Parts: sequence; C-alpha cells; structure tokens
Amino acid sequence: MNNQDTRIPTYSLAERDRRWNIANQLMEEEHVDVLIVYGDREGAFPAVFNPDTYFTNERPGSIVIFPKNEEPISVVFLATAVEDHIQAGYTNTQGWIRPENMYVGKMGAHIVKIMEERGLTNKAFGVIGLEPYPPYYFDGAMPYNTWQTILKGLPNATFKPVGHKFFALSSVKSQEEIEVLKWSANVGEKMCQAMLEATKPGVRENEIYAAGMNACATHVGFTTTILMGSGPEFVGWGLPAWTYRPEEPRVIQEGDIILAEVFSSFGMLETQHQPSIAVGAVHPDFERAAAAARQSYENGVKELRHGATFGDVVKAMNEPMREAGGWHVHPLIHSISPFGLIGVGDEIARLPEAREYGKVLPIPSIGLETELKTGMVFAFEPNCAIGKKVINLGGTVIVGEAGGIELNKNSTQLMRATW
Repeated sequence: MNNQDTRIPTYSLAERDRRWNIANQLMEEEHVDVLIVYGDREGAFPAVFNPDTYFTNERPGSIVIFPKNEEPISVVFLATAVEDHIQAGYTNTQGWIRPENMYVGKMGAHIVKIMEERGLTNKAFGVIGLEPYPPYYFDGAMPYNTWQTILKGLPNATFKPVGHKFFALSSVKSQEEIEVLKWSANVGEKMCQAMLEATKPGVRENEIYAAGMNACATHVGFTTTILMGSGPEFVGWGLPAWTYRPEEPRVIQEGDIILAEVFSSFGMLETQHQPSIAVGAVHPDFERAAAAARQSYENGVKELRHGATFGDVVKAMNEPMREAGGWHVHPLIHSISPFGLIGVGDEIARLPEAREYGKVLPIPSIGLETELKTGMVFAFEPNCAIGKKVINLGGTVIVGEAGGIELNKNSTQLMRATW
C-alpha cells in the first residue's frame, strides 16, 4: 500500500448508475414505490450514518427522496449546500443531483410538502434510518420529530424499514469503491506510522494525536478524531480524556503502551486501524496479549472468505482469546462502510470494578448468520486483556474468494517505538 498510485480515485457515472439501480432493485424486492433515506449530519464520525451520500455523491447530511425509476431528490440542511453545488458546477466537479432536484430544509414538514408537490402522498415508502445502526444508533438515526411529522403529514401512505436490505445490497463493493477504500486505508497506514514516529518518553499524548491528524490531511484523507489512551496499564476505550474534560494530556513514559483507534475516510468510505505502540520494554502480559490478538487477527483473515458465515469468523477470532485466558474491551470485528455486523467474543468488560456500576449491558453480536460475499468490508480489531494489560491490533480487510484481502499492515502487529 505504501507504493500506491498517486492518482486520486474518483467515481464515474457508471458507479452512479450502479447505485441508482441498487435503489430500484431495493424498491422492487421490498415492494415499495419510494425510498426515504435519512443521512446524519456531516462530521458525525466515527460510525457515520451516510446512506444519503451513497445516492448523491454530495455533502453528507441530507434526506434523499428516491421515487422508483426516477432520479433522487436531495433535501439538504442549509443553503450553503446549494452554494457548494453551484461552485462544483464552476469547476466541473462530478455531483449526481440536478439543481431542480435539490431543496433546502431538512425538516419533516418540508418532506411532506415535497411529497405533495410530486404527487407521492399515497405511495408505499421504504425508509432507511429507522433500524438499529450500532455502535451509536441502537434506536435508529432518524430524529423523532422528523419522523412523527412525516407520519402525520402522509396519513394515506404506508411505511416499512428497509435498512437491512440496503445493507445487503450496498455492502458488496464495486471495483471503483475498492479503489477508494484502498486510498483511505493507505492514509490510515500513514497516520499510524506518524503516530509511531512521534512516540518517545517525555512527549504528551496530544503530540502523538497531532501527528496522526496531520498525516491524515497531508495525504488527502479525512478524520474527526482518534481514540487513544496510554499507560503501564489502560482499560478504557474512547476519546482521550483531555478532549472532553479540562485536564492535562498524559506524558508518555518508558514501559507504557499507547492504544489507539484511527479512523480514515475518503469519499465517504471509512477504514479503521488499531495501532498499539510499545514504548521500550513492556510488561510480559502485554506481550502475551499481543500474541493472542495477532493470532486472532490471522484466524479472522483466513476465515473471511466468500460463502463463510460471519459467525465462523467471530468464532475463529475468539479462540486465541479463550486459550490465553484473556478478556476484551470491545468487539473483535465489525462490518464497515456500512456498519451493521458486530462480532463479540466470550468475555467482555471482565473487571471487578464493573460490579460497582448500574446494570452494564454487554455489547451483543449482530448478524452471525450472515453469509459473506466477496467485496464486503470489515474492520478487524482483535483486542485481548490479560488482567489490566490490554493490546488492540488490526486494520481493514475485504472478503475475498479464498480468504481476507488485507488493506494495511503496520497496525496489525504490536508496533515498537524507537528513539
């Protein structure tokens, strides 16, 4: 990946037509006349919910109305999206929505008005945005007021959720999409490498974080955040505490482990990377956890093949954790671009301190029975904790005919800082 072609990939009109055909296939199979596609606000990374951009190739954050066998309508959130659309016309940038099909006003009442103007008030609607989209939208992404206004404003229409079918049709990537994913993965690889090179005793966490963010923009990628923590033991998983609490970033010391999750996005296709960086000699339990996590990764790559079930992959990835007597802080694997499938091992959040909290519901595995198809994409994040010594490894892998196709390498093993 480091020798990747420097030509930035773009989407052709053939890719647009392929996606619009998927919309019509979805409507045909679900017996609906129109799709309502909710897109979350822009900048809502990680785990962005952006099926709107799948059909528009425009800024995220719209509601798409897609009548069967017609062109989609994009209802954007602000007039600035229209201004950007005009500017794109000046530079011949390829968007897919014609001006007459772009409206401003991402509100339920405006959606109802557009349906009335277009003669769609008594149709059967398929809705994307109502079903769970873990890990952030377990009750769906569509806002309550927007949805209730649509329901009340279209009393003669029928509605059904079609998000699961959309996942099935859109999760298998085209060759053009795979090229975009490769670009994103290469950016993520460079972010991890920059973080490794910035790591040494005496630097603060924010300096390592800044190195990763800078590498993302330098190499033409996009991200909004990096999950990160450090210490001689560390069991958390999330944003660095200094990003949401007023406190000093931690100073790195020899013997620390830096744990991070790097999100790289390009063309609204995200890849994920899981760097664990050892700062000099680390506790033997970190080494044991790293060996188990690496074996879990290798097992998963081997099993990620066309025709296998997602459950087969999760089972194979869990075995090394079980053999090591370890537990884990988050899922081992999940689908990406889009999300939808999550694989969790046997032991999660096994800390005595957890008993001091209110009921701590475990993250469930989702979609274990799903049959894998060539071109589906997964974030591998095998993580193993021995006591309070946690290692998290992994990257982004595509389902292949005979096994997984790895898009990156450096974060799939324990990385070791030198200075």
